[in-house]
Amino acid sequence: MEFTIYCDESRHDGGLCHPFMAIGGLWVEKEYKLTLNRELQALCRAANLNSEVKWNKVSARRLEAYKSIVDFFFNHPSLAFRVIVVEQEKLKFVDGKDRELGFYKFYYLMLRKWIEADNEYTVLLDFQKNREAGRYTTLKRILERACLGKAWIKDLTIIDSSQSRLAQVADLLTGAVAAAYCGKSRDGKAELAAYIAQRAGFKSLVTSSPSPAKCKFNVFKIEPQSP
Repeated sequence: MEFTIYCDESRHDGGLCHPFMAIGGLWVEKEYKLTLNRELQALCRAANLNSEVKWNKVSARRLEAYKSIVDFFFNHPSLAFRVIVVEQEKLKFVDGKDRELGFYKFYYLMLRKWIEADNEYTVLLDFQKNREAGRYTTLKRILERACLGKAWIKDLTIIDSSQSRLAQVADLLTGAVAAAYCGKSRDGKAELAAYIAQRAGFKSLVTSSPSPAKCKFNVFKIEPQSP
């Protein structure tokens, strides 16, 4: 089976006002990708969401429209979402002072747990201004090495999320989890986060699934170990 993975990250700048960061991925069965994009585009037009769908654009006025996007995700069996949450303070325990390398190691952990044997994957990442050149090619190479010929990384590349409605769903879900963990949700955002949790079967998005095993909506809090 072939999958496209739309990736996004939230609150990863290390600022003191963001105690947690989140890295998420929307898994899409490739044979349904074009149909899902068309359906999602039509839904956005009907909901009067004509600009880019993003977590930071959620408001009380747009709440029902954004709930329809959440319902779209939960109602389609060919979509699944995984997000890992990391306490920013604990990043210092990963690769010393090379925070950027630590960031991509967590990206690897988010992706690797859901890469399954005999499948082919196209990984689409949001653009990051990296200090070190080659971070993306290194991530692809390490994923390929971990697969050991059992699964295939067809491509790992950068996209402009403004051009892809499915990438925007990844932004929305990742942003919701990060905001909930950071305690920054209020008004329409708080209501939408609660709605996502309800649809996922959680009391709150401040949760951690007992296992990283593939499911519809997986939230996994990473606990880096101190040296």
